[in-house]
Amino acid sequence: MATSPAPPFLGEKLRTHRIAAPLLAAVTLLAASPFAQAQNFLRRVIPQAEAEAAGSASVRFVGAGAFSDEQLRSAIATQLREVQESGLSPARADDSAFFLASFYRKNGYMRVEVEYQISGQTLILEVKEGQRVLIGDVRFIGNRNIPEAKLYEYLIGGTEERNSREPAQFPYTEAELSAGADRIRGLYNYEGFLDAEVDTAQTQITQGGTRANVVVRVQEKTRYVFGEIRFTGGVVFPREDMLKGLGEDYTGNFSPTKVNSMQRNLQSFYKGRGYFLADVDVEADYTKARNGRVLVTFIVKPGGLYHFDGVTQRNETKEKPRLRESFLEKRFGHLSGQVYSPEKLDETFREMLRTGLFSNLRVTPTPIEDNKLRLDLTYEEAKARELGFNIGFGSYEGFIVGFSARDRNLFGNGRPLTFTAEMSQRGLSGELLYVDPWFLDSPYSFRARLFSVARDEIGYSRNTYGARIELSRRITSRYEAGVFLEQSATTVESLGIDPLELGPTSYALSIAGITQTLDYRDNALNPGRGFVASSSLDAGFVASEIAFTRATLRLSYYLPIGKTLLAFGARGGIISPVVDQIPIDVRFFNGGGTTVRSFAERRLGPRDKSGNPLGGEIYTVFNIEYQFPLGVGGLQGAVFADAGSLKHDVQLETSYPGGEMRYALGVGLRYKLPIGPLRLDYGINPNPQRDESFGAFHFSFGFAF
Repeated sequence: MATSPAPPFLGEKLRTHRIAAPLLAAVTLLAASPFAQAQNFLRRVIPQAEAEAAGSASVRFVGAGAFSDEQLRSAIATQLREVQESGLSPARADDSAFFLASFYRKNGYMRVEVEYQISGQTLILEVKEGQRVLIGDVRFIGNRNIPEAKLYEYLIGGTEERNSREPAQFPYTEAELSAGADRIRGLYNYEGFLDAEVDTAQTQITQGGTRANVVVRVQEKTRYVFGEIRFTGGVVFPREDMLKGLGEDYTGNFSPTKVNSMQRNLQSFYKGRGYFLADVDVEADYTKARNGRVLVTFIVKPGGLYHFDGVTQRNETKEKPRLRESFLEKRFGHLSGQVYSPEKLDETFREMLRTGLFSNLRVTPTPIEDNKLRLDLTYEEAKARELGFNIGFGSYEGFIVGFSARDRNLFGNGRPLTFTAEMSQRGLSGELLYVDPWFLDSPYSFRARLFSVARDEIGYSRNTYGARIELSRRITSRYEAGVFLEQSATTVESLGIDPLELGPTSYALSIAGITQTLDYRDNALNPGRGFVASSSLDAGFVASEIAFTRATLRLSYYLPIGKTLLAFGARGGIISPVVDQIPIDVRFFNGGGTTVRSFAERRLGPRDKSGNPLGGEIYTVFNIEYQFPLGVGGLQGAVFADAGSLKHDVQLETSYPGGEMRYALGVGLRYKLPIGPLRLDYGINPNPQRDESFGAFHFSFGFAF
């Protein structure tokens, strides 16, 4: 918020005798020496003297009983800082006294007087406070169309009930009362009463000068409304579209503010449809209104219909540029020949910012001949290469240490290549990921991933390495569909599970599938409203023979309620085995910090005789969670209820199919970070069965569902 600067000093005398003495010596030297010598001497002596004077001044308040020293110093902090930095002078002392008096008046001390004295390096501010005046009764006379309660709020910035409870919060000052009358006048103007008059001249000071009884006289006069709306000049679009383009209610109360907003909206309406140089004037003279109805005429000067043309570039990177010029030409090149659209231009501009390639990027549309727009790009490249380290903890993973290395601008093509490695108490993983959001300069996105994982799960360990490629396309700004292929080789070893229940222990698996996502969330990492729906369908092959088909579905909905959030989630999946038994690592598992939170990770569902989870072929998860702020920074509380099931169809002597619905009731804490929340949850099992815990703690990162 901008603030008004302090008034300039009217003048300054010599600050102290410590400045005057060297200055006198300088004048004597000036009379007896060449001018250059004297000038050099002054440059040395005066700053030294000022430095001695500055920084040693102090302030003392005399007669100030209504406020503490700390409050008074805060009120004139700017002036005291000037004194400390530049030295104590009569002009700065006078400024301090003036602003201190202003502070008192704002707090209701109408007759305050503040005088200053300078004693050596001490500024003495003597205050004669006088009586404090608070607002007493407030009466409105002549208001017929706007209720008193609303006028009261506009006048003094609070309600009458609050004034009666906390009168000290509403001091009387003439300036604030005048500002309140202006606010009421503005309210009447917005409601169509353009000739309204508001007068507070009858305010009386009573009760020994401690209360101000305010009388506000209102003359509402004529209420103006919108009459006929006319469009003249270059009217290109149908009248119905033009009326929508006004963006305001054109049937209600007339006000210049609304008319100005309509003018801007209509101009934006034309520009948004290709008329880059469109201009709109408006005529709306309420003094010529008939029966209070104001004729409003918009004069449209559309100019020509503009199309995107070429691109120019200026790379202002101070170090050696890495990004090829063809990158931005191709990114903005898809606009060439299209009708000018600010939305399309902004969409591409934001897409470029999200790449992280630029520390600064500006796009300036420039009209050229034949109603074409050239895009002039000016940019500075950001650091493309970075190293990262992370450390964390999860209730299932244990302690986690990670490393990452990234080049966002591989070979100057603007495509990122990222290597990540992570070690936890469960094992090691590594990944090399290449992403091309504009595959072969098409609207398709390509991802290629090499991965290797060595982990100990509950009851078994696995070692997997492989590759995955994905090709996707954003059909609309909210809907994306894609296909993927994955090839991996896995070995599984028992850590307690009967080998008969592990399924294949050494296999090469090929998976082909399709995915789709409809995402209307406002934020993918910290959703505050909206919904997301996604599904996948794939098939797995072993030795060129189909081994299973698999389908998953996810729905999540986020509903803001004031400062709180109500979230719903539903997920499910099914694997249809074609072989006798699918590998354990391909099966679904349930229970944990993102599913049913009354169970530890993977603990919901079928288990062997030793209690090791076996996974399953059919699962469901349902979640509902209510989050609310706790008033301590970004800390939030949560209450939740979960339900879910997991069914294992393979019937062995040591296993059971499961499939029954299990539940959780719990509470949690959330700490919001820009990259997602830290979560601590405790879920209670309302109906624990044999060998099941009463509940489970979960510490994790990211949204639960």
